[in-house]
Amino acid sequence: MTTVTQSNQQQFYARLAGLSYVIFTIAGLINNFLLNARLSKVEALNVTGIFANEMQFRLSILAETIMFLAVVMASVSFYFVFKSVHKQLAQTALCLRLVEVIIGSIAVVISIAMLALTSKSFLLDTVNLEQIRTLVAIAASFRVPAYEYSWIFMGFAGVITFYLFFQTRFIPRAWSIWGMITYTSLILYPVAKLLIPELPREAMFVLFPGALFELGVGIWLLIKGINNVNKTAVVHNQAITAS
Repeated sequence: MTTVTQSNQQQFYARLAGLSYVIFTIAGLINNFLLNARLSKVEALNVTGIFANEMQFRLSILAETIMFLAVVMASVSFYFVFKSVHKQLAQTALCLRLVEVIIGSIAVVISIAMLALTSKSFLLDTVNLEQIRTLVAIAASFRVPAYEYSWIFMGFAGVITFYLFFQTRFIPRAWSIWGMITYTSLILYPVAKLLIPELPREAMFVLFPGALFELGVGIWLLIKGINNVNKTAVVHNQAITAS
């Protein structure tokens, strides 16, 4: 593959990764802030059913599915951007993101199972509406931890990815440093929640700059691409010399 062809391929995948970042960030923001995926209160069951808004719960599942599809697209794209720079680290980051997607997909399946439980009218012949809600609530209790602990794998993958950006200067180093800080917080939050059962909910505020970062760097990559002129070969040669 010629240097020009490789450079063009990197640019294409960098922009594709940027588009993917924009998609999954917007899908995540819509899911978390615009859609009501909560369960009804017990006293409201006969009015609203199991979910406070079933259509919004269904749209939430769709948003989560789009989000993880975009994560896969971004992860594969970053692999193609960095495989000529440091193939082992690029593969490691890709594998970690795929683990994140697998765990996140389990959470999506749990959401679909919750929906399935509420649509089985024959269950009402053996249990009442409140008991079905209890079953759905038990299923829901596994969903949030699945998302949160998938962040550990996302965090390590993100730190590796933006470390490679930092080394190559494909994007301004300020973006790379912000990225490494962002993804480090994604590792620390679920670990802290695991070790500190009564961790205040306000601790989640540490993650908000991360959403802003992912949207910002996604737009940057989509519009500007990467500054890869003559840098891939240089970094690759440095890695060979160091080894």
